[in-house]
Amino acid sequence: MGDDPATDGAAQRTAEQDQQLAHDADSSQSRDAVIQVQDVRVSFGSNEVLKGVSFQVRRGETLCILGGSGGGKSTLLKVMIGVLTPDSGHALIEGEHICCATPKARARIRRKFGVTFQGSALLNSLTVAENVALPLEYHTTLPMDMIETVVKIKLHQVDLLQAADKLPSQLSGGMKKRAAVARALAL
Repeated sequence: MGDDPATDGAAQRTAEQDQQLAHDADSSQSRDAVIQVQDVRVSFGSNEVLKGVSFQVRRGETLCILGGSGGGKSTLLKVMIGVLTPDSGHALIEGEHICCATPKARARIRRKFGVTFQGSALLNSLTVAENVALPLEYHTTLPMDMIETVVKIKLHQVDLLQAADKLPSQLSGGMKKRAAVARALAL
């Protein structure tokens, strides 16, 4: 900066304006975020599994979280769906704090998620089609013919339409995972 107060003031205003523009851009991006995880920390005893994790996902974006066994991926997912309360930080789903939500609000927020588990978590006594239909039957008021249409579409998307009437025990491991994805996408 020079000795001219007018020039210094102009430079100062520009820096302040730049900071405000950056803040406005961050705020705008935060408002557009469907999922926000902010400084999430989770420890189990002396083992700090999540160390200040922060990210956001906007509508239409895809995020892949990779890591080794015990790296905290499942722990992070549990925080995001409100099953586990972090030691600090928070997760917001479409601007709502899931960990602080009432049970009714948490259930409403969770209906926005499709989650698949490592073991597929299919009900062995139901066919693939019945497994995919299950969340629609429990969480919507769709008539059965619409549910059947959605099930066919989702099974087609994961290339399992031919396995609709099979039980999970009749599927390969990969087919079970695809059936779980179809079920997660159905709702």
